[in-house]
Amino acid sequence: MRNSKLALLGVAVFAMTLATGCAKPPQVEIDAVKASLAGIEGDAAKYSADAWNKAQQAVNAVNAEVEAQANKFALFRSYTKSKELVAAANQAITEAKDAAAAAKEAAKTAANEALAAAKTALDAASTAMADLGKCRRQPKDFKKDMEMMKGNYDGLAAQVGGIESAIASEDYLGAKAQGDSLKSSVDMLVSDLQGAKVKIKC
Repeated sequence: MRNSKLALLGVAVFAMTLATGCAKPPQVEIDAVKASLAGIEGDAAKYSADAWNKAQQAVNAVNAEVEAQANKFALFRSYTKSKELVAAANQAITEAKDAAAAAKEAAKTAANEALAAAKTALDAASTAMADLGKCRRQPKDFKKDMEMMKGNYDGLAAQVGGIESAIASEDYLGAKAQGDSLKSSVDMLVSDLQGAKVKIKC
């Protein structure tokens, strides 16, 4: 009788060990964290590279832990740490998402400011060109030079539309770069116009 009870107890312990040892990975949570990471990739990779890299590393840690457990004998597998790493990955993803949102908003502001500065520079160029055109002293090839500068101005002014389109499509970093470049080119044109005015003693 005693042996029977011990045998039953042994079977029960073995069954409990088997039940706890043959643990399964938290696949639903793992799939969800991977989907969350993929969902923020566009903005996070572009606007918050450091936070994005941390989020990637956190998800990679989940994958590594799950793989490590899968390589163990079934009775020795435990996914407690995997669940903890999933929680940490979710936190890292949230932080990357928030950082990207803040950086994207800042980039939007910077892009609009660059566009406004370029437009202001174009206004200054237009005024300088009009002033130069009013000069009474018009040496040889003056009209030809004016037409060339006017063509240069028109080409630069045409770039405004591209910058506005970039902003509309949320390419704020590209729009800022284009705006800064345009302003630089227009500033050079203004300098040339002002220099021409001095040269002909207008």
